[in-house]
Amino acid sequence: MRCLALLATASAFITPTTHVTKSLCRAELETTDDDGWTVTLSGLKYQDLVEGSGATASSGKVAVVQYEGKLVESGRVFDSTKGKGSFKFVVGEGSVIPAWDEGVSTMREGGTRRLYCPSRLAYGPAGAGANGEIPGNADLLFDVELESVSEGVVAVQMAKLGLGLNLRTGIAFLLLLTFILPPLFPDVAWLH
Repeated sequence: MRCLALLATASAFITPTTHVTKSLCRAELETTDDDGWTVTLSGLKYQDLVEGSGATASSGKVAVVQYEGKLVESGRVFDSTKGKGSFKFVVGEGSVIPAWDEGVSTMREGGTRRLYCPSRLAYGPAGAGANGEIPGNADLLFDVELESVSEGVVAVQMAKLGLGLNLRTGIAFLLLLTFILPPLFPDVAWLH
């Protein structure tokens, strides 16, 4: 609300050729609390542990991350990509919890950020997990490392399908070439 008032007041004094951008309002939309956490308008809190220097993971781009998720109340780790490989998602499409869409969207490649996710920006009263790993109304803490950012139609579709250029995809491709293509194309010599 204060940002809109700022824009309205500024527009009265600025000539029509000058444009007021969203970056002027960023300071109004984020504040810092007493513990050093940046707090957004939605209530998400974050701390940049390592500032990235690469591309920004803005909405519509594919973010490849490593993460560890803990329950704030007990500190128990409920999920982690350590030893499992990276996690890939399209930023801003709602395929992850709202706190992630918001918190990762301003990260830069190579950065590590700690996200404090209030339950309303996580799983809410329903909780999550087949065995109730995340109870209802639980606040969550994530350490997220942004490994890479990619964009384009192919990258987005591969992320939506859960495909990546890794060993598993390479083996599947080789199996496709070895067993499926020869019967479909019996006249092609190099397939036999």
